[in-house]
Amino acid sequence: MSVTARGWGAAAIAAASLALPACALRTLQRGLDVAQTQASVEGRVAVDGPASHPIVVVAERAGAGGIADLFLLPRPGPFFLTLAPGTYRIAAFEDVERDLTYQPDADPAALWGPTGDLVLEAGERRRDVDLRIDPAAGVRIPFAVTALAADRAIDRLPSLQIGTIASLDDPRFAPDHGSVGLWDPLRFMFDVGGGVYFLEPYDPGKIPVLFVHGATGTPADWKYVVGKLDRTRFQPWFVYYPAAPHLDRIGDQIVRALSALLVRYRFTRIALVAHSMGGLVTRAALNYVMANAATGRQVDVPLFVTLSTPWGGHSGATLGLRYAPVVAPMWVDMAPGSAFLGALPATPLPPETEYDVFFGYRSDSRLSSEANDGVVTVASELPLSVQRQAKRVIGFDETHTSILASSAVAEALNEILARVAQ
Repeated sequence: MSVTARGWGAAAIAAASLALPACALRTLQRGLDVAQTQASVEGRVAVDGPASHPIVVVAERAGAGGIADLFLLPRPGPFFLTLAPGTYRIAAFEDVERDLTYQPDADPAALWGPTGDLVLEAGERRRDVDLRIDPAAGVRIPFAVTALAADRAIDRLPSLQIGTIASLDDPRFAPDHGSVGLWDPLRFMFDVGGGVYFLEPYDPGKIPVLFVHGATGTPADWKYVVGKLDRTRFQPWFVYYPAAPHLDRIGDQIVRALSALLVRYRFTRIALVAHSMGGLVTRAALNYVMANAATGRQVDVPLFVTLSTPWGGHSGATLGLRYAPVVAPMWVDMAPGSAFLGALPATPLPPETEYDVFFGYRSDSRLSSEANDGVVTVASELPLSVQRQAKRVIGFDETHTSILASSAVAEALNEILARVAQ
């Protein structure tokens, strides 16, 4: 089996951007402009007394009606919302019936602020929107919250796939769609569909394994590896994301999707396997979880495996920043020495997590005199800060993309997963 050579390829991507037609550059710029106008809201929900039900955080746009965004929490803790500029009422409630519908006589609730109104300017980031639910206070949400869907498109925002069942041969996972995620992230989210996909209905008797592709990749990149997976003990899940945004924002969306899945299925363990840049966004998601672990975690992460991840960045991102007519935000994060890369290994991994590094060292490229896998240098794959956190560091005579079609890689991964399942 061959794997399409879509890895990270930052140098090639940066070079290709210089040759893009003006209409494609305008499309990318338009998408970035829209993203920059979105405001974000961050806060925490606390509950007085025991909290045994999931929590729903909602934002209603004042004057327009309807729910603009929502966040599901399996227990009290942090949340974030993405909203267009405007005035909102922010509320939270304990979803006693687990039906994503607010029932005033049954669901304890809280409103933000004296009136609940929050005015957001374009690009504003509010980090102080905390809510406390006091079941004895009798607070009622003054707007309808009825039959919400965690993956529904709301207020002109794209839907987020939450456990959508699809085959890896699904047209949405075609190679061209992975590229769309870099040059037209809005079209990717609206027309292709980012989020977390399943191959089969959820099975509580199997451990989920979350597979995260690299930049411009798709879930289909994992077809060979998943074909070797012990499906009697594990269920494969797949993150699908556009590559253009800042990498911590991609990590945020992984957190959002997994939080909704936790509320829906209440699983207690999940293993993480990521390729190339996918390792960076997965680590960003883990770091978010650990930074907010004081409120407790409901899921263990016994295993985190990265394949060919450029922990030290890629010089191609620097080329993109320097020469590309329109700069994708991910290049800022992927440039060697970036603040994002520097901070990534600083947060400890979950205490129960075994971290294993798989790296390739076979080069089919003459673009670099350094040892590399054809896309990423071995030095970037193996910085000392990452090696120190790993239980195992395993090298394979594979390129950046052939590592996804390697029988030796699949065998090593299965051996590690088998220990996790015991």
